[in-house]
Amino acid sequence: MLVAVLIGIMISIVVGVSLVPTIITSTANITYTVGSTTTAAPAGIQSLAGVLPYIFVAVILLGAVAWIGGQG
Repeated sequence: MLVAVLIGIMISIVVGVSLVPTIITSTANITYTVGSTTTAAPAGIQSLAGVLPYIFVAVILLGAVAWIGGQG
């Protein structure tokens, strides 16, 4: 049972890490549209969006740790 849990955790981490470039690309290109003009988002929103990849990785790691801890 423990081996299956570890394999599942490894698969989820690999899938999560493979999604990191997509998240970084998406957050780097944040814009907004007013009428027919598209401009860059305000600096505050871009700063908050810059933190999203770190939050994504932290959630993956914390989920793996919680999954291991819940198997006792």
